[in-house]
Amino acid sequence: MTGFKLGEKVFDRQNQARGEIVKLYPAPNVLRLMDPGGFQWIARTACCVPLRRRAPRETPPVRIPPGTAPVDCPPHELKVGDHVLAGGHLIPIADLRYRAGATRTMILRNGAVCVAERTIRVYRRF
Repeated sequence: MTGFKLGEKVFDRQNQARGEIVKLYPAPNVLRLMDPGGFQWIARTACCVPLRRRAPRETPPVRIPPGTAPVDCPPHELKVGDHVLAGGHLIPIADLRYRAGATRTMILRNGAVCVAERTIRVYRRF
């Protein structure tokens, strides 16, 4: 008995690939795996490890800068100094480019470049 079931997702250490079990052969140490693209291959059970579902990570609450309030504003109303949520942190906008059109390019204080295509929530000083 191999302990594997049809439809179970495993990691093949020999081929360094993830796959789903599509066939269990009568030989106790052989499986047929298929990757998400449809490619199938034969793997030995000794090289396969079942994949466990990861528990969702709790995201820490975002620290809101003192003296700011959340405001939903379209791209053409953004201002330098507004704080934008990027990568789990509130980062101030250092520069704004390309005001013409429906989008606005934001250059953040950490050097990242983001494009505001629709209404976004910013934290603005009041």
